[in-house]
Amino acid sequence: MAPHSTPPATTIQPPTAPPPAGYTRIPAFPRPPPAVIAACIRDIAAALGDPSRVSTAKDLIDRRSHDTTYHKPHPPDAVAFAKSERDIAAILSICNKHKVPVIPLAGGSSIEAHVVPTEAGGIVLDINDMDKIVELHKEDLDVVVEPGVGWMDLRDVLEPQGLFFPPDPGASACIGGMCGTNCSGTLAYRYGTMKDNVLSLRVVLADGTVIKTRRRAVKSSAGYDLTRLFIGSEGTLGIVSQATLRLRRSPSHTTVAIAQFKTLRAAAAAVHQLVLSGTPFQRLELMDAVAVRAVNLHDLNPGEKSPFADQTTLLAECAAFSQRGIDEQVAAFRVVVAAHGAAGTSVAASPAEAERLWNLRKKCYFSVPALRTHPSVVPPGAKPPKVGVLVTDVAVPISRLGDAMEATEVLIREEGLIGPMLVHAGDGNCHCLLVLNEDDPKEIEAAERVREKLGVLALSMDGTVTGEHGLGQGKRGLFEKEADGPTLELMKTLKLAIDPNNILNPGKIFVPGESKNSSHL
Repeated sequence: MAPHSTPPATTIQPPTAPPPAGYTRIPAFPRPPPAVIAACIRDIAAALGDPSRVSTAKDLIDRRSHDTTYHKPHPPDAVAFAKSERDIAAILSICNKHKVPVIPLAGGSSIEAHVVPTEAGGIVLDINDMDKIVELHKEDLDVVVEPGVGWMDLRDVLEPQGLFFPPDPGASACIGGMCGTNCSGTLAYRYGTMKDNVLSLRVVLADGTVIKTRRRAVKSSAGYDLTRLFIGSEGTLGIVSQATLRLRRSPSHTTVAIAQFKTLRAAAAAVHQLVLSGTPFQRLELMDAVAVRAVNLHDLNPGEKSPFADQTTLLAECAAFSQRGIDEQVAAFRVVVAAHGAAGTSVAASPAEAERLWNLRKKCYFSVPALRTHPSVVPPGAKPPKVGVLVTDVAVPISRLGDAMEATEVLIREEGLIGPMLVHAGDGNCHCLLVLNEDDPKEIEAAERVREKLGVLALSMDGTVTGEHGLGQGKRGLFEKEADGPTLELMKTLKLAIDPNNILNPGKIFVPGESKNSSHL
């Protein structure tokens, strides 16, 4: 095998067998009786000292019954608004007493129905008012924030200080939800995911108890790593009331390099070699030809020529504390992409040009509906469909990225769907954006088949069904294929030990079902 080549594809094998009969099932949560809900709401209103801070108004209920994706909506019974850690503790204590589900909500930008109630309804706990930056420790490179702080708002505060917080998910994401899903984004290749950038958490447990997972030191070997236990738990173990975040110095020099390839395989091979080279790019992102076409359709007027060909495109953001560091990264990029047959390479000569190049990637998610709605693709006289997007999120070892992308392309074609690929290439995290007609059940079923098959594909490569979006309700079935029986059993044991009444975001992560080891909780 040639150096740095991607190993050949293998037949997709069945993933890990489902857990044996008798393993714990987190019970499905039945909807509490109306009298129980009414008593719970009265108690919350009394505890908060203001009846307006717990509401059953139809407009509020409707807005919090769904997320921004195709997932089926379910209304909560009420919405409670917390302004402090004490409020969260009071609300959870009351809901735990009445055995009423609690669904935490901040930005609401997650895409696997994490914040959508199940059929059980319950109380949506809205923490958007908890949006204070509590303390900035410039001398220690950390900041203490409440869970309703948006990461982009935090970015705007840190930028003048020459600092930044690396995770960069969807624009409206807040710190609490980012902890819940262990989010990441385009900077994870260099700086890691949320778990690598959180030093400590304050968490409210189901019974109202407040814990602090650790102190502010950058490293600690004291006891269990509770911080990482709660990061990625999707609000099923506790609700974050405060987070201490690790900050980084903003590089003084940056630029963007871009290369286009005729095939996915050539682009993936270039990525593999760049990763193995150890060159410290800040971002390494890949778009397939369909994704580039989506941006071109969205941005161009009829008759205009795009500056970007509809080809697989690799973007590298180079960042350093000297021009020499930038030059070294650009040189390494040029050598590798040329060796793998790049059709063209561009390097930004100014910050404005760097922004223009990077906009190709930044605009993609919002551009993909154009693949179904642009006048050039809608038949004359036809009405554009109501577009929805199902986003996949598999991640594979970097040597298998080419295999994963080629197999994804085949699956999309077999189902007759449109699905551009956006890839956090440096860490092997591949998103397929399946652009659907929301009014066509057959398209939705086909998209769900692709999602399931991609999950199985990733597992056959020793990857994961979700690199950064989390499981929620959308991928919980795939999780039972990813984790083996004893691993699932341990996780469910932890869940029931910390939240024995199962009030915290029930129906997420685990497929609900009957359990011989626990009665209705």
